[in-house]
Amino acid sequence: MNEIIVRNDVKNREPMSFERFKFVCYFVAGIVAEVLGFGLAFVIVLAMAGVFR
Repeated sequence: MNEIIVRNDVKNREPMSFERFKFVCYFVAGIVAEVLGFGLAFVIVLAMAGVFR
């Protein structure tokens, strides 16, 4: 039990490396870009079909 408490101690954690932080940021930005891109394509297709008249 003491080993679990020591291993999960917040004070002894190492900060995230810059490379890992950059990867996470690019990953999140990619996911957001894909969602917005598909949404924009969907709106364009609906506009071409005349749904918004």
